[in-house]
Amino acid sequence: MVKNIGRREFVKVSLIGGSLVASIPLTSCMDTDALPAATSNTAGNRNLGVFVRINPDNTTTIGAPTAEMGQGTFTSMPMIIAEELDADWARTDVALMPLSLRRVSDGDDVSDAGYEGVDYAHAYQGAGGSGSVKRNFSYLRKAGAQVRSRLVRAAANRLSVPVEELRTENSYVIHDATDQTVAYGELAEAAVALADVDSVELKHASEFRILGKYQKIKGCREIVTGAMTFGQDCELPDMLHAVLIRSPYFKGTPLSFDDVATRAVPGVLDVIRIDRQWPDDAHDGEVLLHGAVAVVAETLWAALKGRSALKVEWDRGPFADESTEMVEAECRELLDGRISSEADRRTEGDVDTALLNAERVIEADYAIKPLAHVCMEPHSAIADMRDGQRRILAAHQFPERAAHCAAKICGCDPMDVRVETARMGGGFGRKFAPDYLSEAIWLSHRLQKPVKVTWTRDDDIQQDAFNRPGMSRLRAGLDENNNVVAWDHTIAGHTTQSDNFPADVVPNFRVRYLRSNTGMWFGPWRGPGHNTIGFVIQSFIDELALATGRDPLEFRLAMLGEERALPFQGWGADVYDTGRAANVLKLAAEKGDWRGRGELPPGRGRGIASHFTFGSYCAHVVDVRVSEGELEILRVVSAIDCGQAINKLGIEAQIQGGAIDGLSAALHQAIHVRNGQVVERNFDTYRMMRIDQTPRHMETHIVDSDANPSGTGEVGLPPVIPALTNAIYAATGKRIRSLPIADQLKA
Repeated sequence: MVKNIGRREFVKVSLIGGSLVASIPLTSCMDTDALPAATSNTAGNRNLGVFVRINPDNTTTIGAPTAEMGQGTFTSMPMIIAEELDADWARTDVALMPLSLRRVSDGDDVSDAGYEGVDYAHAYQGAGGSGSVKRNFSYLRKAGAQVRSRLVRAAANRLSVPVEELRTENSYVIHDATDQTVAYGELAEAAVALADVDSVELKHASEFRILGKYQKIKGCREIVTGAMTFGQDCELPDMLHAVLIRSPYFKGTPLSFDDVATRAVPGVLDVIRIDRQWPDDAHDGEVLLHGAVAVVAETLWAALKGRSALKVEWDRGPFADESTEMVEAECRELLDGRISSEADRRTEGDVDTALLNAERVIEADYAIKPLAHVCMEPHSAIADMRDGQRRILAAHQFPERAAHCAAKICGCDPMDVRVETARMGGGFGRKFAPDYLSEAIWLSHRLQKPVKVTWTRDDDIQQDAFNRPGMSRLRAGLDENNNVVAWDHTIAGHTTQSDNFPADVVPNFRVRYLRSNTGMWFGPWRGPGHNTIGFVIQSFIDELALATGRDPLEFRLAMLGEERALPFQGWGADVYDTGRAANVLKLAAEKGDWRGRGELPPGRGRGIASHFTFGSYCAHVVDVRVSEGELEILRVVSAIDCGQAINKLGIEAQIQGGAIDGLSAALHQAIHVRNGQVVERNFDTYRMMRIDQTPRHMETHIVDSDANPSGTGEVGLPPVIPALTNAIYAATGKRIRSLPIADQLKA
């Protein structure tokens, strides 16, 4: 399964039905002559990756390699290819491509995500950490340019003119000297016969016609009219339906069940016990099965009715007495040093001595409860694990994990598993986890039939991979000039990004992490780690600014100091640029009329905050009005530097959508635990922001940049929560140090 391919095999072109089809392998060959061949796990299609199809009518179809969950990659990634191809974007359709895997060593390792010694040199098909565009940008540009090169050379032969005299625009090759134009569709057959070139010249950003503009989202009309097919809509012929009743207790498993009434429901075919399979050291692609009982039926309705009639006795597991109050009490004891826990830490300088010698020490505690993802679309997955089929169709962020789960459950080669990703109604990191995939695969393998597993909203909230809760204690030492000379941050429970600001800008810096004991399952939640740390750090910095009598914007800029690139060891970036961080703060402040905050009437407040998330810099200015405990969010003004902009309309949508998501979580959302079970079950108890609570005005300002692109999907959320709480303080004098907010305003 290992093959060396040269530059000339980078794009394989063939003529199918009169269309030029460029099959672009998922391994770029622009930088080396000997990389592992991209190999599709779709029977009969080798070197399947991102396709470019040029049709006889001069329309173009471009494949998107990455799953779409609302973050816009279904549009932005084909845009990258279309730009270098010089395709007419208005006449370009997009198709989502299935998973393509390849061997990454002489052993059994199979991946879509890289190979030893080379990073990001191929089309990466996962979607998470705001990394899809960042990882694929250079590769997809080269892919589009290679196809354009073939078309230009085909036109040069046809017109008997030098290649250097030709240019391309909107799916045409143009010879200005003779005023001749040839459509790409007319050149397809001739282009097939041409060899690849060793290298291609990429456009300068000043030449972009598609990238960096406001482009409509592909498929938007289908979404708003209900025509789009999402994961829940997908079906396979002759498939069965399954719903599961999972243990309501953390780490519980079924002891016994009474299925007499269930089996009496018309259409119910089987009732199957599933033992908990949950390795403590689970890694990507691991099989994860909740302790559960599955009801399998001919229809979803029959399965749901059968589940309602099922009676299960549960082994409540080791956390049957856990409660929210117990976990919070443990976190306080950890912070007070009354109980000990292993501490992960980063230390620079001598924090204890700096605090001892400081002119003043400011201290504050912050607390965060667990959060659920509540994607608009609950989970579903279809698996057909019959011998010779091995097919998975699911709304999932990392299709590679589906193939690995199937291999472990069925004992097959992951290369033999066809994985197709359906469009997701939201992901936010929850559809990163393989539990619902594992359920469908396990049931299909056992029954040897195609099976669709469907989760309800109650399932989704009760069995979520929650955002980790916890408490933070921060201490800052100030010198006689009110400069921060020491920073001590102790975290009990929730995760941290220890390299984030103000690391490296405060000379004496320490972060300690104390793990609490809980049975809850935690996972990435939009902006993992950043979503909590952003609130804590940016709120505390506001406290420091006000304690020193300095303007919060000027205080932040002073902390950032002179423009410089600092090493960054957190995921998603190598460098933290203080100049870029300061720039987004200044831009948001300018557009958000920060200087006018002193002129606001009583009950009005304006707050500012920024954060560095997965390589992108974002700042918000939030305006609020608080009257008799009722909050109105009047305006959110945002600034983002995400490097080279791909689709400005998509960036704007992500920043504003992330801001609304963050505001909703901050205002109302919290998961509570009682007797080892999640209390909340649906939107009646887990509140979302209503439309009349959303900001009355939102605007996003995008920094023009020639830096490599970084992500936007998770960037808008972390700084909007502290911008809101800082605005509330400005309006009311009430410092919000715990989330959610709503009930505190009435106190």
